[in-house]
Amino acid sequence: MNLPKITMRQKEILDLLYKYRFLNRIQIQAMLNQKDYKNTNLWLKDLRAKQYVEWIYSTHFAEKTKPAVYYLGINAIRHFRQNGLHAEHILKYYRESGRSQAFISRCILLADACIAFQQANRAIDAVGRKAKKDDIWFNYETEAEYTDGGYYEFLNDTDIHPHLCYAKIGYDEDFQEVPVAGYIVEVFDPTLPRYSMRRRLKDYVQFLDGEEWQTETEEDKPPIALFVCQTKADMIYCKRATKKLLEDTWETENIHMRFATVESVKTQGFRARIWEEVTPPVDDD
Repeated sequence: MNLPKITMRQKEILDLLYKYRFLNRIQIQAMLNQKDYKNTNLWLKDLRAKQYVEWIYSTHFAEKTKPAVYYLGINAIRHFRQNGLHAEHILKYYRESGRSQAFISRCILLADACIAFQQANRAIDAVGRKAKKDDIWFNYETEAEYTDGGYYEFLNDTDIHPHLCYAKIGYDEDFQEVPVAGYIVEVFDPTLPRYSMRRRLKDYVQFLDGEEWQTETEEDKPPIALFVCQTKADMIYCKRATKKLLEDTWETENIHMRFATVESVKTQGFRARIWEEVTPPVDDD
């Protein structure tokens, strides 16, 4: 099937929507590093006309100030299939129009985190010099990326399926890259029952208590697990449940599980000092 022609810049937009699932215009513009919003709007308008993307946009007066949210359309799915993407990886994109608001909000939240990582990386690149010891570089992958064979592909065979994985990379005296810390992120949906939250937390404790991460990544320690809760009450529940799970776990020295609310992540970002860690019980022996 011959698809309508699009530019390389427009193909970049499709790649972004494949990676993040739902993005608003402001986020797409930031990820493309475009200063002029008019170009982004023209590309998106053309993609919509050619059925490569669909949008969510309200003409209601109270909603008109919100930027439109975009997702992959039927021709984008055909585009990816023609370019060798396996069918099992693209099937879920046929159902994007029926996604819940909670799912869309999660995608937007995680995209904002990645934009912050991207901007931090660009700041180092822009200087045009060797990295300094106090510089931090971010490597990151969304669930769509590692599901499709990324660096964290091994997580597909585990009981955890974090929505985002990222690593902080520093530099030694010889300006060689050295891993600082790894992170895995789970955002709890507002409709998730609390017994399901506890089950998910248990899966993470068991994963962090093992050595699969260290074996696959060659890092010395397991990642720090970050959990984003919808409400303060949910966060309190999760912290209590985690403390009980850690009490029943033999080795907890390297297990780090931290919690924050959606609101604090939205207003301050993933890199802020907003995370509350559950301290493992102290061995009295």
